[in-house]
Amino acid sequence: MGRSSNPYFKFKQFTVWHDRSSLRVCTEACLLGAYASVAGAKKGLDVGTGTGLLALMLAQRNENLHIDAIEIERSSVEQAQENVSQSPYAERIRVYETALQDWKPEKGYDLIISNPPFFENHLLSTNEIRNQSLHTESLTLVELAMSVTQLLHKKGRFVVLLPPFETQKITELLQVKGLEPVKQLEVFQKENKPLFRKITTFSREKIPLIREKLTIHEEDGKYSEDFRTLLKDYYLIF
Repeated sequence: MGRSSNPYFKFKQFTVWHDRSSLRVCTEACLLGAYASVAGAKKGLDVGTGTGLLALMLAQRNENLHIDAIEIERSSVEQAQENVSQSPYAERIRVYETALQDWKPEKGYDLIISNPPFFENHLLSTNEIRNQSLHTESLTLVELAMSVTQLLHKKGRFVVLLPPFETQKITELLQVKGLEPVKQLEVFQKENKPLFRKITTFSREKIPLIREKLTIHEEDGKYSEDFRTLLKDYYLIF
């Protein structure tokens, strides 16, 4: 799918409009939403929700999960609120216009998920909205790690999608605070391509790290069987 050029992307159980948001529906975000475990979770936080995609994907798989979705970009907040209101999960997702650094909920979370900005020391574009979605000027990895540590329940888990280098950086930051990687999916565009993204689950549990691998496309460009299996509950084409 890449990044869809259509004004909306229709999933099996909901539709995500993204024509007014800098964070359009893309393959890696869909992977994150489908891969993150929602088992046993009752209270979730989606950091930088954009269109509300991740919150909607998680809500589909756990009918007991209530999600706070936070976002700093006004147009994305409005679009996420519309997407949620038109979904089957409107009663279980609340979208708020706020920065993570300013978010002070009454209670913590047993699941936090994020596809955060990750470009540091890169040339900024002239599009300020797009800069907020891609660059860490709005949310550094240090700030993300600090907030997650404060907001996550003792037995909770944090799931994040980042490139390999940034994954290593946030792993080091979280380990200092007692959170360890317990599960990690290495994502490749194709078998012969470099490592593209990592989806990592962090927990305070002291258990061995489970490593997994997923290739999005076969050599002929078709989606791989692993990708199709993971997204079959969401994509209309599967």
